[in-house]
Amino acid sequence: MRNQLFAVALVATLFQCCPLSAQQQSLSGHLSLDIPAIGNAAEAMPPHAPHLAGNVEGKSVWIAGGLSLLVPGAGQVYAEAPWWRAVVYGAAEVAGWTIFGVYQAKGNDATTAFEQFADQHWDVTRYIGWIEANYQQWSDQQIDKTAAAEALANIYRSDDPTISPWERVDFQQLRKLESAVKDDFTHTLPNHGEQQYYEQIGKYVQYRAGWDDHIAEGDTAIYNPSRVTQRNHDYTLLRLDANNLLSYAQTGITIVAINHIVSMLDAALTAHAHNIRIKSELKGMLQPNGELEMVPMVRVGVGF
Repeated sequence: MRNQLFAVALVATLFQCCPLSAQQQSLSGHLSLDIPAIGNAAEAMPPHAPHLAGNVEGKSVWIAGGLSLLVPGAGQVYAEAPWWRAVVYGAAEVAGWTIFGVYQAKGNDATTAFEQFADQHWDVTRYIGWIEANYQQWSDQQIDKTAAAEALANIYRSDDPTISPWERVDFQQLRKLESAVKDDFTHTLPNHGEQQYYEQIGKYVQYRAGWDDHIAEGDTAIYNPSRVTQRNHDYTLLRLDANNLLSYAQTGITIVAINHIVSMLDAALTAHAHNIRIKSELKGMLQPNGELEMVPMVRVGVGF
């Protein structure tokens, strides 16, 4: 009787300690046959058999953020965010680059247009001629006449009228001439073709005499805003239009930059949220009839 009770206790202990597979185990009722069968089933179980978990794979916050920093929306796909979020970031990227491309092209065309307008209507030799015609009547407090005379003596490289005005002028000598003017000449002119060259001839009163609709007669003062010409005003509007278009292009770049940053942060947070997940587990429990019943268990885990 003691031996039988011991055998029953041994079988019960094996049932509790060695979970079986999800398949039904048929027992014969003979201890000599059932104990080896149970032992073999226990050996066949994987190391993690007591907790058969269906864990969700964790996502790297760094990888998610890095992907979206490079390609907005890519990190959202990696982190298994709802599909529409990746689409939103992708669409914002396309929109930003489209805005940049369209307005950059328009701005470049407008820039070419106002530069051509300037080359056609503003003449550096006309500007120099106006200074030369009037500087002697300006006071010594307004201009260093000796320095001005020296610059004027060496200012022309060529007197060939068939070449462009800016090619006939030594701009270094021109800047010496402008520097000799002490009163109301606030700038010296950069070489032709530079961005500041095109900005200054339209922006500052001292360059008014270079425009082809300027009337030199009676305009003898160094600073006289009332003699700024209509051509000068038209040119200013052309430059303003070009600058506005280029500003819109920069808005596109700003959209792209913000989209990359926001997408990166969102992807990182999405990956972090993905890692705060519910893990489903299945734990085997042996029933009195000899079957192994899979009982769903729930465990909440936090991963970083």
